[in-house]
Amino acid sequence: MKIKVCGWSACSDNFSEYIVKRIKNDIEFYNLKWVEIEETPCMWMCKKWPNVKIDEEIINYANPLKISDRVLKKLWLKKKKKSK
Repeated sequence: MKIKVCGWSACSDNFSEYIVKRIKNDIEFYNLKWVEIEETPCMWMCKKWPNVKIDEEIINYANPLKISDRVLKKLWLKKKKKSK
């Protein structure tokens, strides 16, 4: 899973650095070595800040809890599919 967090001014002024910290903490806490997170240049959706891309899904109006929940839910669904 690849997570990209917009790091430009509108997003960074509105929680993007906290989103990165939260996901890094989740990666460490849940031992999610296959999850990658990076800050990216502008995603050109500045009116819907902060913006996060998880794999191919773009999430606008993100916050740390919303993104953490989304990541964990996606991982749970992937695990559930594999167990079938």
